[in-house]
Amino acid sequence: MQWEDLKNKSAKELKELLSETRYALQNLYFQAHGRQLKQVHKINLAKKTIARISMLLKNKNMQSIYSNSLRND
Repeated sequence: MQWEDLKNKSAKELKELLSETRYALQNLYFQAHGRQLKQVHKINLAKKTIARISMLLKNKNMQSIYSNSLRND
């Protein structure tokens, strides 16, 4: 998934996408170990997508914490 597409999603959508991508990665691992997966590069793509989503979720969480602390001051 492209970076711009991920940046425009809400935290809830990102969490759902993260869950789906982790499930897809698990299936890719099973297919690779069973010698059914011909396009092994899809594993790396799924890992990178998971890392991007995790980073975005962490950034959104930090922004909300920071903005809440500014409101309380």
